[in-house]
Amino acid sequence: MRYLILIALLTSPSLSYACSCGIINIKEVITESKHVFVAGVKSVKIGKPNKDHMRSVVAEFELIESIKGNSKEIKKLYSGFGGGDCGIPLNVGWQYIVYTNDGVISVCSGSRPYPGKENDDGYTEAVRTYIKNGTDFNTEDFFLIVPSDIECES
Repeated sequence: MRYLILIALLTSPSLSYACSCGIINIKEVITESKHVFVAGVKSVKIGKPNKDHMRSVVAEFELIESIKGNSKEIKKLYSGFGGGDCGIPLNVGWQYIVYTNDGVISVCSGSRPYPGKENDDGYTEAVRTYIKNGTDFNTEDFFLIVPSDIECES
């Protein structure tokens, strides 16, 4: 009987798991993040479940540019699979701008794909200047995929 109730709850259409970050203030994210850097993903594997997370994606990366903090302290990136778990799909060969304290990233952390130096429209320079001397910048001046642009409801 308990199994039937559990199955009914898990398959109920009214039960959904969704990513909900609210509106991200990127300046707060920058201020609250210990590390801000650009990384290129070298390899990806599925991580083992632990007490805090179910399964996750674990990525080894090459540090391209450290913008804030000692980014060499971060050995791997950890994220969900994307969609309802708020994870960022990590693809080998792609670059990401990372905002993190411990290597865990998500759309809610502000981390996102990075188009590469040749396609950067000044965003990383604005972030760098904001970190260095607090110079304000308008995120609307840059082409960014922000969590509010992503449909995470499932």
